[in-house]
Amino acid sequence: MERGAAAGRSSAEARGPMAPGAGAPEDSGNVKASPSGEKSDLIVAVVTEPRFTQCCREYLEKQQLLDRQHRVKQLPDGTMALPVLGETLSEWHLRALRQQGAPGSTCRLARIPKPVPSKKAQSSSPGQKLRQDVQCLVESQGHTWSAELEKDLPHSWQCHGDLLLLSEDSFKATYWKKLEPRLWNTVASALGGSRLAKRGRVLPDGTRTPKVILLLGDHGWVEHVDNGIRYTFDVTQSMFSFGNITEKLRVASMSCAGEVLVDLYAGIGYFTLPFLIHANAAFVHACEWDPHAAAALKKNLELNGVADRCCIHMGDNRKVREQS
Repeated sequence: MERGAAAGRSSAEARGPMAPGAGAPEDSGNVKASPSGEKSDLIVAVVTEPRFTQCCREYLEKQQLLDRQHRVKQLPDGTMALPVLGETLSEWHLRALRQQGAPGSTCRLARIPKPVPSKKAQSSSPGQKLRQDVQCLVESQGHTWSAELEKDLPHSWQCHGDLLLLSEDSFKATYWKKLEPRLWNTVASALGGSRLAKRGRVLPDGTRTPKVILLLGDHGWVEHVDNGIRYTFDVTQSMFSFGNITEKLRVASMSCAGEVLVDLYAGIGYFTLPFLIHANAAFVHACEWDPHAAAALKKNLELNGVADRCCIHMGDNRKVREQS
């Protein structure tokens, strides 16, 4: 049978050939375009009479065309809208729906406001939501989702407030370039951020500059609170060391009241700040040769209200010293 043959095809083949204008979705009656004229808040759905909803669902599921991220929605005129993947549906599938999937129905395509996310979508982990959302984006552009693309998704990332720092081994395929910048908005939204960056290898220079590319957002400044101390820095210029918490706690537990200390490798203030805030040092001379780290250190001293008890000495501490 024709239906059985179609069910055995791949998801890409089962969509059928797209003739010019075939399956073009119309706007449902209550749709309003955004002020910019875009319809990014709309999705494509098959609209049918209530009694044919289950038949249509079964057909779309079998053909791997049903959008499982959104619930079936009842429209104001009483018809039911079943969200589908992609930006359209072939005329071949519409005919198959009317003749085989739901005989007697008047299935049509329409753009509808995004329905409530399905229970499955709401319970998905960030990694699962990332895969689902990126797959939907890829398929909406007429490209077939593949194991290679899925393998290229990030499996880990760092959260710096609203900025997400992706691992260097992600999004390496050249295909992703075709989806920019929409891709980065999709990734950030799926992972719960509003800014996005991707890290590379640390450069082999004296300051160990991180090779980080900002993908989404206009700056890389972030803030962390660690043991009651506020740290701010630019992720594209400096790194935050999560691994030396034991040493920072040891420094914070010291009693340095009345003492003047020298921090030869101050960075953004990993130890300078615990000495001043928790160990109660009278004054710290902070030496740092990376201008970006020194700029962050200056901000951190001000953020924590101890700028008057520290002097930053710029330059190589092997060569620079305070003149008496």
